Amino acid sequence: MIPSYFHGLSAILNHQLTFPVSFSTKWSAADDLSIADPYLKNWLLNTGSLTERLQSHCVDFELALIGQRQMQPDLEELAQFSGAKSALHDSFWQVREVILIGNGQPWVFARSVLPQQLCDMDFAELGNKPLGQIIFNDERFVRRPFQLSCLSESHSLLNTLGICKQRTLWGRRSVFDFKQLQLMVAEIFLPDCPAYSKQG
Repeated sequence: MIPSYFHGLSAILNHQLTFPVSFSTKWSAADDLSIADPYLKNWLLNTGSLTERLQSHCVDFELALIGQRQMQPDLEELAQFSGAKSALHDSFWQVREVILIGNGQPWVFARSVLPQQLCDMDFAELGNKPLGQIIFNDERFVRRPFQLSCLSESHSLLNTLGICKQRTLWGRRSVFDFKQLQLMVAEIFLPDCPAYSKQG
């Protein structure tokens, strides 16, 4: 049964959201933010596969692909990659946005910035397959330190996704190195994500 507070789930599953959803928030180094709840902190800073952790908390797990296509990332996103600015701006990228759903409830909104070269190789037929299934089964992907963000209860992302239930949201992102290439994954934990389960 679809929770009444999330009337946008059917839109996501039917790919009716406007892509890219995108969102704006302030990111900080993990050490610069104080997280009072140790359980939530563990979710945010855990370096294992988020997909596998979510799957362990539900019977039915789905990935809803909002969209993926070749496009230029936000300037702030590009600034997180190392290398000459001119080279980064001239490179080809793909942006991918998905919703991770557990037991029919949206748990995580994820936005990834992927180099086109990597999409042409390892990620050529990604589709509805979780990105984490590839990254965490290949030791060549090396994660850099996390950045974290705290989104207010009135953040526009909730409205865009059609989420009526309000909660202060937390998110994380990190850059992964793969040989000479880099990619970035940002994950926003939505109101019913198990990461908040100890908060009531």
